Amino acid sequence: MKKSLTVAAALFAAFTLFASEKSSEAIKTLLNTRASGSPKVYEEAAKTVAADAAEGKLLQQFIVAVFSREKDAPRAFRIDEETRTKYLDASRDKIRALAERRNNPLAYYLLSLETNDFDLLKKAADAGNVQAMNAYATISLAQVMGGSHVSSNTIAKAMQASYGYFKRAADQGDANGLYNLGMCYMRGYSVEPDAARAKECFLAAAKLNHPEAINNIGGFYRDGIEMERSPERAAHWFAMSADLGNSYGELNYALALLRGDGVVKDEERAVRMLKSSAQKGNVDAMNAWAECLHIGRGTAKDVGAAVRLYRKAADRGLAAAMDNYADCYERGDGLPRNQEAANIWRMRARAARGDRNAAAWLRAQSGK
Repeated sequence: MKKSLTVAAALFAAFTLFASEKSSEAIKTLLNTRASGSPKVYEEAAKTVAADAAEGKLLQQFIVAVFSREKDAPRAFRIDEETRTKYLDASRDKIRALAERRNNPLAYYLLSLETNDFDLLKKAADAGNVQAMNAYATISLAQVMGGSHVSSNTIAKAMQASYGYFKRAADQGDANGLYNLGMCYMRGYSVEPDAARAKECFLAAAKLNHPEAINNIGGFYRDGIEMERSPERAAHWFAMSADLGNSYGELNYALALLRGDGVVKDEERAVRMLKSSAQKGNVDAMNAWAECLHIGRGTAKDVGAAVRLYRKAADRGLAAAMDNYADCYERGDGLPRNQEAANIWRMRARAARGDRNAAAWLRAQSGK
């Protein structure tokens, strides 16, 4: 963490702009929470950065202009094209000069975001920027894991390289690095699966208010992994994650509220939280919210809305939603009764769970 602070301070100094402690902290918070699943904290930091940009601070102008193009840009960054162009024209050359003349890691990282330049992202990561380390490693791993006909040797090399970047970021005390390293230990990416070491990483990241690490600790208590099983403690950790706006924390705390698992049962509050999580794109929350709407649990019954949510989650690959959608076709519940369509969705659900025979059957059907 100390190194990333130094880098940010150097970038400010290079602009010869007055950088208040609040401004510097807001930028670090913004960059760190952008990928940590903490939308509330991200939004608050964005307000400060946007205000500084409006006052003419060039680093903040570049950040606002670049991040404003993202689909989930914070409200404070939603600017018109004229303002975006003005900000970029004023700041881009200075950012580029810092990268090329001073080899500034943060400058390389910001430039990589503007152009989606993977080579620049790697350069920033190799130069020591923790945000770039996490992003480059995550993208690299996703590319090989999601690719078809990728050799096991290629996957192993990508896992090893990603683990190295996560470890470097974690060694600097970076919350995202600690979380990602913990996930490597949980999933056995380039290391033997080790729940105890994963717990250590998640606890360290949780102390830095990483919402997904906090949620994972809740899961450890819920499932009795490296912890004595405790529904009460699990609910406590899920609630902390939810309070930070994390969609998985909201989902898990909502499920605890629905069941009264470690917390006083509150179905209406649970549904509100499921809705919030679903609106952030969490497919499991979409399906759970749909199930509540379907039977009127904690909310008014709305079969039509439930069916639409089942389909949305199913289209995004959630097997449980595919099964629910198939049930609706089979019963004629919110959809016309259609056994053939129900059968196809059930096969899709089986394929989504890894059934190769189901996947082969679906390919054969699509070829007819």
